[in-house]
Amino acid sequence: MCQIFGRKSKAIIVTCKAICEYIKSKHVAIAYVWAAYTIENPQRITFVITVKHKSEGNKSKESVRLEKLIQYSFVKQYADDFSLEGSEVIKQQASRAAKLNEESYENLQTCISKHSEDLMKKHKYLSIISACPNRSRGFGASWNLLPENCIVLYVQKKNYIPIDEEPFKTNYDSIPVDVREGAFIPFGRTAKDLLDPVKMGSQIGGDILEGTLGFFIDHPQFGICGLTCAHVLLTRWEMTQLKINHSGTLKWPLHRMCKNVYQPADKRSVLGHTVQVIYKKGSDENYGMDVALFKITDRHPKSPSFPDETGSNVATSIKYDSWRMCSIDRLNKKEDNHVIKFGSKTELRHGIIKFDTTSVKSLDASPLVHGYAPIQLFKQIEVKARENGIPFAENGDSGAPVFVVEKNSQNKCIGIVEGGTSYGTVVVTPIVPILAELDVPCLKSFDTEREFSNFQNKIENLETRVQTFGSDIHSITNNMQTVNHEIQNINRSLQAVDLPNMSGDIQMMKQLLLNLTQKFNSSSANSQNDQHGQN
Repeated sequence: MCQIFGRKSKAIIVTCKAICEYIKSKHVAIAYVWAAYTIENPQRITFVITVKHKSEGNKSKESVRLEKLIQYSFVKQYADDFSLEGSEVIKQQASRAAKLNEESYENLQTCISKHSEDLMKKHKYLSIISACPNRSRGFGASWNLLPENCIVLYVQKKNYIPIDEEPFKTNYDSIPVDVREGAFIPFGRTAKDLLDPVKMGSQIGGDILEGTLGFFIDHPQFGICGLTCAHVLLTRWEMTQLKINHSGTLKWPLHRMCKNVYQPADKRSVLGHTVQVIYKKGSDENYGMDVALFKITDRHPKSPSFPDETGSNVATSIKYDSWRMCSIDRLNKKEDNHVIKFGSKTELRHGIIKFDTTSVKSLDASPLVHGYAPIQLFKQIEVKARENGIPFAENGDSGAPVFVVEKNSQNKCIGIVEGGTSYGTVVVTPIVPILAELDVPCLKSFDTEREFSNFQNKIENLETRVQTFGSDIHSITNNMQTVNHEIQNINRSLQAVDLPNMSGDIQMMKQLLLNLTQKFNSSSANSQNDQHGQN
């Protein structure tokens, strides 16, 4: 048929679409199907069948056998079962200390920024565009990892091209291409304790999904707000409406998406409600973002602190006491891009920035992104784990605050976790463009709160001291009144004494007692007046 009508003809496209629907109906475990060809045999159509991953529907991988059900040429792929090529390259890079030099880094940045939007538009199963100092050839028995800078294109199924698309070029702007299997997956799910006051890194949720509270913002219109990913709080339909009908931005009260935000995500306790949601995919010049700003109406934060780590009695230690940020330009000038984050799922984790101009797209039909609207973002930061086997972030960490580690000063925030890749890296949206889009100059600083708290403590201490001083005065006054009463008794007794032959010493003692009585009367009156003044 391809030879007669042409692979991209309407007749072939419509026929293959009908066959895809037919194949999908043959088994409940089939997530989606698409028609493809290979470079080696462009006239032969093969159907790529993606089967739901092992945990869905209690179906084991071995139980999904399609050979007897489908008479067409097909290849089967499990949704969570990508080639290990991407993750193996990351491991080899770590062991070889492979790194892009400054000139190569800038060239790759420019190239990816220039071509990402067009590539994502033309190739629907292209999920990630990144860069690598090593080019992978012949993965498997004859694998060779070459020391060659390249653009890496991660696709749903390597070697299979959708029938209505052309293959990738072998290079872009003279930079070679390396195609690997992989996908971008938004993060969001897990459970946490109710925190009062609320803290960065706390688990939050909306009507369906769950994620992490990132940073705090002191908004000029809404007051104290929290920041997270929009896909954590909005439903799939709401995200779609945000993209299609509202130019990617909605701001309360001019929209109906005023959603409750819960902390934790089990809907027992409302923390606040959304006031602004933004989804912009970005471009070659602009950063993509998927963020939600929500007004905090309960359990307001009091410090830039984080929840304790599970199983630990020691408070989480992240040196971040103010609103300091690090832009991408400044980030590129650092030699050691060591970063840390605190998410509600994986808590405190360490990573290394791999590349800062990565483009990603979640695939609409993939079961791995079930419940999410498709997300496409340009100019993102890609972070790899600092230690092999310990992921930087996982499902439930969307929105988590990320910091670049400063050895001799406070850490600086660089962004929030957006999602991850099938080969183990994590995608982070830069914080500076987010704040520019929200039209706020900086994150919330707690210096004023700290000074006010210290001042309040001083006032409370002063009040305690005044109360103690007042009690002491009251006690002294009572004692003085008792002594005065005794002296008055003695004075009355002396007044009654009128001996004609009284000695001069006795006369002198009598006069001293009379003077003392007058002084005590005067002091007692003054003390009582002071006490009344305090009351």
